[in-house]
Amino acid sequence: AGVHARGIEPKLIAEGPAPAGGEVELAIHMRPAPGWHGYWLNPGDAGLPMDVQWRLPEGFSTGPLRYPVPTRLTVAGLMNYVFERDYAVLIRLKVPADAKGTIPIRADAHWLACTDKICVPEQGELSLDLPIGNGTPNRTRFDAWRTELAQPIVTVGHFAADGRTLRVAIPLPAGADVRDPYLFPVTDGVVDYEAPQSFRRAGDW
Repeated sequence: AGVHARGIEPKLIAEGPAPAGGEVELAIHMRPAPGWHGYWLNPGDAGLPMDVQWRLPEGFSTGPLRYPVPTRLTVAGLMNYVFERDYAVLIRLKVPADAKGTIPIRADAHWLACTDKICVPEQGELSLDLPIGNGTPNRTRFDAWRTELAQPIVTVGHFAADGRTLRVAIPLPAGADVRDPYLFPVTDGVVDYEAPQSFRRAGDW
């Protein structure tokens, strides 16, 4: 019998060797098969975000999963926030000062892979044997993945709920060109994902 490949194949990669007492960037490189998609941190009207349970040696710890900016996909009137191509979820790994040798980094991951017709809950072990040291990092590949993350804004924004409308003021210099603005809400269930979003300029807002 032929082996049925998963809708999305994940692979755990490190940017380079991990310096003792420092940090190293990890990536879960998600590779959807043609016609399949995975989900953002907030999946929208349907779907599920990825769940990762790390199994790390003592003294090691991970930061939050950092997702790239998703795209919008409407299926049967439901708005989904998805990735329909290869993408990487980034994680910072903290390394204790006494680490040495090669360290087994393991995680149990669950994710949802969908086409426009079916959804399949998938799971697997993420596995990486990480050398401790100060070797040359794979900067180019990880820099490209980092540019796909949402970039934090230095100035504080503002929001107000006005009846059934959520108004958000986002600081953005008047000279910055924005072609197709869209606000992706990280928190689930706050807004109607299908509701139209309207935008206007007021100086640097």
